[in-house]
Amino acid sequence: MSNVKQPDRHGFEWPPGLAHAPVPVRCPSSAVRRLVTTIREASVEVAPQCDASNRWPHIRRFLWVDEATDRIDDDYLTWHFATERVSFPSAKVAAAYEEWADFFEWCLAWRADELAAGRVKRHLVEEWTDSMAYCCRRSAAWARGDDPGEWVPQHQRRPDLDAEGRAIVVEIIAGLDAWRQPAGAHADWRLRKVG
Repeated sequence: MSNVKQPDRHGFEWPPGLAHAPVPVRCPSSAVRRLVTTIREASVEVAPQCDASNRWPHIRRFLWVDEATDRIDDDYLTWHFATERVSFPSAKVAAAYEEWADFFEWCLAWRADELAAGRVKRHLVEEWTDSMAYCCRRSAAWARGDDPGEWVPQHQRRPDLDAEGRAIVVEIIAGLDAWRQPAGAHADWRLRKVG
């Protein structure tokens, strides 16, 4: 086996020995999850709300439908590690990073009804999505050979998410205080004798 990078038929360069390996499925049960695409095949089966072939052509091989939930799932980590050895600047990798950012934001919008019922879950998913999209866009700039600029912490980029997170923490702590301190009990419950 040589140490030369092996480009696949789509132009991505894979580490030696991985040029024809299938993308691993994170869930071991093939009945729950069916991997639709592999590195060798560029076809994709997606939810009817989206056409990954046209919308995300650079990352479509790393997207599949989770049959249990009818949601599009991804294998970002495999893509990330596979492109780690690509020489920069690279327009293909930059375009793929932009597509990942768009994909993560699309997933958040697609889950709006599901997340509407749970304030905490919605906040966590919004926070994660914002972080992933921001990192992908910074990585896209870096892959193009541009300077992405100074890192801006999420609490400065998105003060609305920061405020919501703080409000959730205050609410949780207030609930714990009410649960741990029965009516008429001493004000400082930590001083009570145990047992």
